[in-house]
Amino acid sequence: MINIRDIKALKNKNLIYILVSLITIFTCYGIYFSGVSYEVKVDGQKIGIVQNKNIVYNAIKDIKEGFEENVNIDQQITFDKVRVSKDKISSDQEIIEKLNSLIDIKTQAYAINVDGKDIVYLKKEDKARKLLEKIKNHYIEKIDSENIKDASFLEDVNIVKKNAKVTDIKDIESAYNFILLGTEQIKTYKVEQGDSAWTISQKLNISVEDIQKANPDINVEKLQIGQEINVSVPSPYINFKTIEIASYEEKIPYKVTQEETNALFKGERKVKVIGKEGKRKIEAEIVRVNGKIVDKNVLNEEELQKPQDQVILIGTKSRPSTVAFGAFINPTRGTLTSRFGARWGRMHEGIDIAGPIGTPIKAADGGVVSFAGTQGAYGKLVIINHENGYSTYYAHCNTINVRVGQRVSRGQVIATIGNTGRSTGPHLHFEVRKNGRPVNPLNYIRY
Repeated sequence: MINIRDIKALKNKNLIYILVSLITIFTCYGIYFSGVSYEVKVDGQKIGIVQNKNIVYNAIKDIKEGFEENVNIDQQITFDKVRVSKDKISSDQEIIEKLNSLIDIKTQAYAINVDGKDIVYLKKEDKARKLLEKIKNHYIEKIDSENIKDASFLEDVNIVKKNAKVTDIKDIESAYNFILLGTEQIKTYKVEQGDSAWTISQKLNISVEDIQKANPDINVEKLQIGQEINVSVPSPYINFKTIEIASYEEKIPYKVTQEETNALFKGERKVKVIGKEGKRKIEAEIVRVNGKIVDKNVLNEEELQKPQDQVILIGTKSRPSTVAFGAFINPTRGTLTSRFGARWGRMHEGIDIAGPIGTPIKAADGGVVSFAGTQGAYGKLVIINHENGYSTYYAHCNTINVRVGQRVSRGQVIATIGNTGRSTGPHLHFEVRKNGRPVNPLNYIRY
């Protein structure tokens, strides 16, 4: 027979088993799951999961307190409830780092707005005004301010109060370089040995015109070794226009006229009257953009000194064949065997052309024979005075066909190649003398 007391004991034991099981289940659940958590998003972008929103609020507060001025955050930060395992929860450091990288801290600033577009931001309004004054002065200081009729920006330039990223706010000097050059950093180049504007342009892949534009006050064709030049090509965001009334003196070029004369041979020219430049005073309206003259309107002109025309005489008289042309021809045919210059410890004052005895020697240009005979080491020698500061010597001749005082024409046979005087074989020793001094014949003829 079943004892009622035994039944009750059995029921109590089962209940205890059930309670222990439930406690175990909920304990395990609590260990594994974190309870209610929050998925944090910045403008919809997930950055992590936190159990406490204060982690995010405190991180944002710390970020803001890192700036002296009042700052704000325009981005939307949202929290979505989620249930996740504890291993999915982000650490505080992970959340702080994500917020620092994604959040844009903004503060009140003043934009330099050009044609409706914000170009740079400055912290204070007075700094923005100083920046615009600095840009104006950059161009105005090179002009006599008393002559300036008008000065203005070409673009519509305004100072506008805006919220700007703290990282976008510039100091005056950085903003100045950025507006004038299109960059904050001015690049320079130090001129080296052998450099020229062209070689530098090739090295840096810019044009010579760009180098001149970046250095308006420097003659880039006369660079000095060690000189530093700018190589940042200006691409200004703001262009400045000035209109000035200027007075200056200007040279008047002289004209060149020609007169024919039979006192000179054909092909000869002579200055009869030396030309002289005149002078005039100009009053003009000058328009500059970024300091460079783009237009000039002459308002008044006063001649101070008349120019004097230069008069050139042009010869019309037929030239006798015996008058020098001023250009030499080869005196003979043959092989060049010795050049002008030092030879065997002494100066060789001409050139040697080897050829068979009896080969004709011709006058290199027209003139008058000043010597025809025998002269020491030269042997048989002919000297022609070309009556223009030049004379020519023909030495070691075999025969001489002219006499002293005779006029000869260019190309006329005057002698033949020989082996007279101090000579090691048949050849012509040929000299050209300018105002009595030997010069290299190969500067005038070719062999």
